[in-house]
Amino acid sequence: MADLASAQVQENFASATNMLLDHGIFLLEWGDQVLSYWGYPIAVPVYDFAVEDNHLDETVNLLENSDTGFKRIDPPPSEKHKGALGEKGYHFISVDDDAPEPTILHLLPETLVHLCSQDAVHVHSPFDPSRGLFRPKLPQHCVSLIRCMEDYPADSPDRNLVERALRLMLATAVYKLPPMGEELWSQAPAESEESFRTRQAIAINHVKHWKLTEKDEPYRAKVVEYLMSGTI
Repeated sequence: MADLASAQVQENFASATNMLLDHGIFLLEWGDQVLSYWGYPIAVPVYDFAVEDNHLDETVNLLENSDTGFKRIDPPPSEKHKGALGEKGYHFISVDDDAPEPTILHLLPETLVHLCSQDAVHVHSPFDPSRGLFRPKLPQHCVSLIRCMEDYPADSPDRNLVERALRLMLATAVYKLPPMGEELWSQAPAESEESFRTRQAIAINHVKHWKLTEKDEPYRAKVVEYLMSGTI
């Protein structure tokens, strides 16, 4: 996990998320922390969690009325810049975080990111390893990112956040490359065409063996298409 601003801030994050877990709130990781898990070296300035839609208001009320050291804030410019998926939902910061850009706890409705706990595995909390929350399975997460892209017009900036996440997810978790960012679909100068095509075929074969539900199955071809062309 990324280093939080101080031990007190990390303690506050642990206290807040543990309190939500104690109230039966399912927290599903989303955003940069998932990319970090799959190997993309990135700082995590925002901890995004998807929450069941019918428990989102309860979750916000619990945070606002607890003594875990969090306060609700308006979306900062850095979140607004991400488009709808950065701006929507609820944003909190630790009252003890005096950094110029405090670490944000961002709560989103599950339907906005097309995921639920059934699409995830139980993992250790990044704030308290003795507690557990949820992380999306790779196939379901890639499918959800494509669904998110489809929520917005092709030329909409609201697609940028999830398209970037999908590109990096495929690079690190499917191609299993060192981070290449925008170069994912560009043959590296030192790599032969044959080597590149072989690597691409292995990645596509990996996707073809994913276990998907009937409702997600149509998206397998779209992931393959994205692997081959970088577009959908």
